[in-house]
Amino acid sequence: MSASFVVVALSLRVAFVSLVCLSAGGALSVLTWWFWKTAMPEPPALARLEIMSDRRYEESSARERELLMGEADEVMPVSVRNTAPRKFSPAPRPRVAPVVNGRRDAQRKAPAELPVTRKPIDPLLK
Repeated sequence: MSASFVVVALSLRVAFVSLVCLSAGGALSVLTWWFWKTAMPEPPALARLEIMSDRRYEESSARERELLMGEADEVMPVSVRNTAPRKFSPAPRPRVAPVVNGRRDAQRKAPAELPVTRKPIDPLLK
């Protein structure tokens, strides 16, 4: 009788320890989830992107999309908002000097004066 009592007591102890470990793991998972949700708030400037990634935005009409973007403007700080309507301005045309006696080659820049192309900083982006 004493041997079966010891086996039952040990199995209850193992079951209790495993239950404590499982509940501690679950509690840590919930705590981690809560921490990640509260510790890293999204900047308000990304409100438009968040609304555009929503299914409701994809399935809406053009007018409803404008209204949804208006909701994003309410959240965004004033420094980020685009309050003034955009005005179309064509790109300025480059001024070209008149060609005298067909000497276009003389007006070109020397190879040393050409702008240096920028190379990526990251060597993996070559």
